[in-house]
Amino acid sequence: MMEQAEVPAAATVPNVLGGRVLSEEVRASLEAVRVAQVAARQRVRQQTVRTRIWVATVVGAVAVLAAAFGPRIAARRHARPRPATPAATAPASLERTAPAIASPAPAEQVAAPEPAAAPAVVAAPAAVAAPVAAQTKAADVAGAGPVEGCDTALIRRAPWRLSPQACARAFAADPTNAALALAIAHAEHAHGSVTAAADWANRALALDPKTAEAYLLIARAEVASGRHAEARTAYRRYLDLAPRGWHKAEARAAVQASDR
Repeated sequence: MMEQAEVPAAATVPNVLGGRVLSEEVRASLEAVRVAQVAARQRVRQQTVRTRIWVATVVGAVAVLAAAFGPRIAARRHARPRPATPAATAPASLERTAPAIASPAPAEQVAAPEPAAAPAVVAAPAAVAAPVAAQTKAADVAGAGPVEGCDTALIRRAPWRLSPQACARAFAADPTNAALALAIAHAEHAHGSVTAAADWANRALALDPKTAEAYLLIARAEVASGRHAEARTAYRRYLDLAPRGWHKAEARAAVQASDR
C-alpha cells in the first residue's frame, strides 16, 4: 500500500478563503485534494528513481557481458582453420595420367623406339610430384590446416589438449616456426614440465623476439625455481610486449608485489 505523506499543520487549508468562511466539508475536500497531489508527486519521484536504477543495471550487465565474452568470441573467430589448398590433389592427377603417357604402343606400330626416351617419360611424374608433395607438407605445417594433436589455436583456449610429441614432430618439419615452438612450450607447461617449457619458450623468442607469451612461461619457471627477481623481469617484458594480453592481471600482480 502506498503511504500517504504527512501534511504539516502549517500547510493545511485555511478556514477563510477570499473573505468567506469555509465549511468543514469544503475544507476536508480541499485537504484531501492537496494530500492526493502530494502523494502523486512522491509516486512519480519513486517511479523515476526505480526506472533510472533499472536502466543503469541493464547497461552495467550488458557492459560486463561484453567485456567477459567479447575477447573469447574474437579469439574463436580468428582461430577458425582456413580451408586446405588443393595442391595435394596434384600428385593423384599426375599418377592417373602417368600410365597413359608411359603405356607402350602395340608392337606392330613401333618401328625402333629410342632407348633413352622411355625412362624420361616414366621419371617425369615423380620429378613433378616431389616438389608438390614438399609444398603440401610445408603448407600443412605452416597453418593451412591444424596439425593433429598440435593445433596452435589451442594455446589460449585449451593448452592441456596440446601434445608435446605431435608439436615436436610438426616443429621438426618447420624449425623456423615460432608459433610451433610456443605451442610445445605451452604443452610442456600444461603437462607439468616447467623447465622444458622455459627452454622451448626461449627457443620461440630466438625465432621471434616479439613472442610475448614466451616471457610468461619463463617467468613461471623462474618462480618455480625460486628466482623471483628474474621472474619479475620476465613479467615486465611480457607487459611491454602485450600490455593488454590475456595474462596481464597475473603479470601486473607480480610486478606490483615487487614494487611494494
